[in-house]
This record gives sequence, structure tokens and C-alpha cells, in this order.
Amino acid sequence: MAGTPFTSHATDAVALNRNITPVPECKVYPALQDGKQVDCVRVSLLDPAAVWLRCQQEAEQWVKDAQSGKPLTRPDAINRRINSAYAFLWLKDKRFQWAGLAAFASKQVGCGLLHASTTLKEAHDRVLAHPDFLDVGSSGEAVGAYTMYGKLALGNLSLFLDIYPLHRFYMLRGYKALESSLRYRREIKDKVRWPEEAKQRLEFGRPFSEILEGFKAIEDGKIEESVKILARHEQVNILQKVIYDDMDTRLALDANQFAWVHHLRGAAEIQLTLSAQCKPDGKLTSWFSRSTSAHLWDEKDRMAFVIRTAGQFAKLLKGIERPVIERAIAEIYHGGGIP
Repeated sequence: MAGTPFTSHATDAVALNRNITPVPECKVYPALQDGKQVDCVRVSLLDPAAVWLRCQQEAEQWVKDAQSGKPLTRPDAINRRINSAYAFLWLKDKRFQWAGLAAFASKQVGCGLLHASTTLKEAHDRVLAHPDFLDVGSSGEAVGAYTMYGKLALGNLSLFLDIYPLHRFYMLRGYKALESSLRYRREIKDKVRWPEEAKQRLEFGRPFSEILEGFKAIEDGKIEESVKILARHEQVNILQKVIYDDMDTRLALDANQFAWVHHLRGAAEIQLTLSAQCKPDGKLTSWFSRSTSAHLWDEKDRMAFVIRTAGQFAKLLKGIERPVIERAIAEIYHGGGIP
């Protein structure tokens, strides 16, 4: 069973910018005021940045080794923990429909990591088996697989470290506090885990407008609208900047798109299956455009795929398949699915 580092803090009942310790319990200090000696107390206020740090540290806890407390380094292990965390958010609050969909999307990233790893090994084995033969195809597959393995891992972790704490802050403090405190998140950027490669492309904690718009939609009960807005934050504000604007990523994705369309060796299927498994499954699967003119790195092409998948997810939750979806998310939470 996956860990559940939803933590309780003594300050959870304290309003933001209010004193943490009750005034009667504070130490009294003598001071001068208008030439007269008076008694004063020093009080510590609950800074919004401190709550952001608490939420950020909780996210980091998900991707640490339970025994050593050190950050996990294997992308597949990190991915399983991220999958569990997204699933847990939805299981705790069904309004977080984006998180439910993200559990499946992140699981699909895990499938991509597995495919890239397998492709890399098979290409390497072919080269070793024929050392005197220049196998351009195998070399190309290996380069593409290596690139995608790294970029998938980077995007998966960066997005999680951005968006999981947003959900937790909202759970703990509500929309009004999120609205007034979002700008303070940047203040903790030097105290949190943010991948080095992501730092080169995106400042941590930028208060994108879609964040407040998405959680306002949740607050107003417009759940399907919230999924679309948060999906845009996910895809355009974070992933586009962190991985999809990278030229090596684009070349690898276009090469895979061409191979997939033409049924060539080593191609990864571009789909999202709303189950705990990688294999496509009828009405549970949404497919990206199978055309060489479509580009997964293009935010318009990708967003069309994401919004279509979000609509499919919402429809399944409203229909007789809901128990199937719920069981799949529970399975993802418990670490099941990807081989």
C-alpha cells in the first residue's frame, strides 16, 4: 500500500497572518514607550510562505524513500509514487477530477518510460549482436528512446512538484486564502526541490492565472470546467516550457509520430487508457491524432487530445462504468498497473 503523507500540523487551525502562539503563552519583554517602561511580547505570525513550504515538503515526501528519507532517483519509482499521490487526491476529494485524470495520465507516462527503456535495451542488444554492421535504425531508436526517457521523467516530476501542493493548499486553506497567498509561493523557491533542468526553463512558483481560475471553478462546483482550466495550466504553463519547447524533445516526438503512423519498429502508441494498465482497452482509451501532420509537442494539437480525453473521463464517471474507473484509480493508488 502506498504511503499517505497527508500530515496534520499544529498551525492548521491558525488563520494566516495570525499569531502562532497564544499571547498569554508568549514571553514578556520590558521595553520603553514614550519614555515609560512597558511590557511587550514578541509573537510569530503564520506567514503564507510557511504554509506553502509545508505543502511543498509534503509533495517531496511522496517521492522520497520511506526507509532512508532520501529523494528517489529512479524515474519509474518516482512515477509510481506520483501516480499514487494523484489517485489519493481524488480518492480524498472527488471534486479534484483533474487529479483523477492525472493519475491515469501519469500512469501513461510510466508506460512511456517502460517502452523507452525496453526500446533502448533492444536497440543496444541488436548493436552488440552485430558490432560490424552499421544499424542506423537501431541507433536512431536508441537516441530517441534515451531522449524521451529523460524528458518524460523530467516533465512528470516537475508537474507534480508544481500542482500537487496547489491542491493541498486549497484543501487546507480554501479558495480565498489561495487567492490572497498564491503570490507568496515564489518566496520558498530556494527551499524546495525543483529539477535543475526545469530551473533553466521555468521559475518555480509562478502565479499563473489558470491556477486561480481552475480552483475557482472547483469552488463554484464547475468541475468539468476546472479540469479543462487546470489541464491548460499543466500542459501549457508547465510541460510546454519544461519539455515540449526543447528541440531534442520535438525531434524525438516527430520521429515517433512518423514511426507510429507507418507501423514501424520501436514506435510508442500515443494514447491514454483510463485503466491501471498500459494496454489500450476499447472505450477506456483515447488516441492522439494518427497523422504525420500532428505534433505532440504543439500545444494546440496536444490540448485537443487532452480536452477530448477529459470529456471521455467525465462521461465515464457519469455512466455505468464509474465503478470500473474508481477501482482503477484505487489500484493505481496502491501501486498496481504498470508491469
